[in-house]
Amino acid sequence: MKIERIQGKNMEVTDAIERYVRKRVAALEKLTRRLQPSTLGVELGKPSEHHNKGEVYYAEFQADINGEKFFASANAEDLYAAIDEVQADIKRQIIDWRKKQKTLGKKEGRSFKSFLRFGR
Repeated sequence: MKIERIQGKNMEVTDAIERYVRKRVAALEKLTRRLQPSTLGVELGKPSEHHNKGEVYYAEFQADINGEKFFASANAEDLYAAIDEVQADIKRQIIDWRKKQKTLGKKEGRSFKSFLRFGR
């Protein structure tokens, strides 16, 4: 999976943050290894400069995998926690999509086999 951009809003994206994002994306690469092209856009940041307490940070992943679009967003008190949440959410979306594709393939195969057998 190719990371198109890692963008920061109201904050600077440091090398440590970028390494952490790349480490989290490595888990997604295993799911999309055979699905090409697959790209990912990452946006990290703070919604505003004046927040000091509560869910101060957010993370968003926009993935385009084999023409299918996925989006996940998470807010948290810690930037790393937000990245973990959004990574888990987008991973779940990709797994569900792959299961659905597999099920549709089996369903089409069953109907084709039935057509060959009975001609209907």
